[in-house]
Amino acid sequence: MPEEVHQSMQLAVKEGALAGIMANMISGVVLTGLAITLGANEFVIGVIAAIQAGANLLQMRAYGMLVRTGERKAMAVRFAAASRLMWVPIAFMLLVNSESFAHLRLWLFIGFFALSSALGVTSAVAWVSWLVDLVPTKVRGKFFAQRNLATGVVGVVVGIGAGKFIDTWRENAFGPEPYAYAILLVIGMAFGWWAVLVQNRMFDPPFHRPHTQSTFWEALKRPFGDPAFRKVFIFRIFYDLALGSAGTFYNVYLLTQLGMSFTFVSAMVMVTTLTNLLSLRFWGKMLDAYGNKPILYICLMGKLVFALLWLFTTPSSFLLLVFIHCFGVFDAGNSVAIPNLIYKIAPAERRANYITVDGTMVGIAAALAPLLGGSLAVMFSDWSLDLGYLEWRHFHFLFLTSALLRVATLSFLGKVHEPEAAPVTKVMNVILPVRSIDVYKGFEMALNVVIAPARFVAGKMGRKKKPAARKKGPAAKDAQSHERVLVGKNGS
Repeated sequence: MPEEVHQSMQLAVKEGALAGIMANMISGVVLTGLAITLGANEFVIGVIAAIQAGANLLQMRAYGMLVRTGERKAMAVRFAAASRLMWVPIAFMLLVNSESFAHLRLWLFIGFFALSSALGVTSAVAWVSWLVDLVPTKVRGKFFAQRNLATGVVGVVVGIGAGKFIDTWRENAFGPEPYAYAILLVIGMAFGWWAVLVQNRMFDPPFHRPHTQSTFWEALKRPFGDPAFRKVFIFRIFYDLALGSAGTFYNVYLLTQLGMSFTFVSAMVMVTTLTNLLSLRFWGKMLDAYGNKPILYICLMGKLVFALLWLFTTPSSFLLLVFIHCFGVFDAGNSVAIPNLIYKIAPAERRANYITVDGTMVGIAAALAPLLGGSLAVMFSDWSLDLGYLEWRHFHFLFLTSALLRVATLSFLGKVHEPEAAPVTKVMNVILPVRSIDVYKGFEMALNVVIAPARFVAGKMGRKKKPAARKKGPAAKDAQSHERVLVGKNGS
């Protein structure tokens, strides 16, 4: 491996850690609390989440810019810096303590947040392409696991600290609550710009443009003409609808309906992050050995159980809440397997095109999901159901809806064809003892919760007739296994 590539990979891990600090200062629990402080209701919180996801619709335009200019590094660095610059006016307006200005702050925040998201997506298109070409295929899985680990480790510490800071500020009444968020945003921006400086020191390998230039609509239509990739599209859309409809509102539920403190919610995020990190290397090895599809089956079953368990939570169910957040192990599997499946099926010579179209089209579902969730949350606000030993109300019905959507998503995954993927039942027989990670007892317990039902479902689906093998053309021969770096979300 050339020295410049090795050094750049080390810098990319450092950049991931710095970006992780920034993310925990300006998103997640902090972003949810900020929106609530500014007066956002459930639907507006859904709108904010939809903006972040909907910005992915700009990926096709960003891809066209990348193809035209070929300046991948400049595009990634400049747009990343501009995206983080948008938090300066957000932090400033939080410091303006005026009654006449108060009703405008929420909408100004949404406007600058939307602009930051759009600039960030434009940067990400070039950044993902840059990283995929930089890291050699043989070590790509190990590298992304290491980078995600670095991002997550700092997130564990910073996330808990941010939550504790907000609680302490509120308890001691140091000043208006928006001031606390302004301080966190400024700290987050500082680390974000530091990450940009690190990114700018990295080596950018030559960018290979497509042999033939396509119009916007031609580039958009080409992946839809690939039957294998079209099935992945459909699965991805339902996956984002199922998980995204409720994912934004778990923290809102904890903060409002259950009345938990920011410190507690941040601690739960830490549990999710830790279990996610502890399982990354395990899932990476399983993906390399058995393929992506069987891992997705197992992890989706885990996320189904995850959604159902929220129906039994109450303000006093501390241990259950901790256990639920241990299901971050399945987020880790999904976060690695889904992009890896996309990169594997996409033909090598059109990989950037396929990745961009996937991000654009799935972005529609990802944007609609929180809007759907927010609308349902408002509709369910007065609903209640007394089960005797348990009462369901408000967000419980949203979580039940999300669980039903996850059941449907499993059927669409069954139609996806991944060459050389092992049967799901074989993978389950391998991981059932979980011997390779016995040290991580939390992971073992969470994983075994879904082994029995997952084996049953996999057995039923495994009896379906396998799709006919496609003829091996140049695109199939060139298809390689890749991994994708994404900004992590809280458990959904």
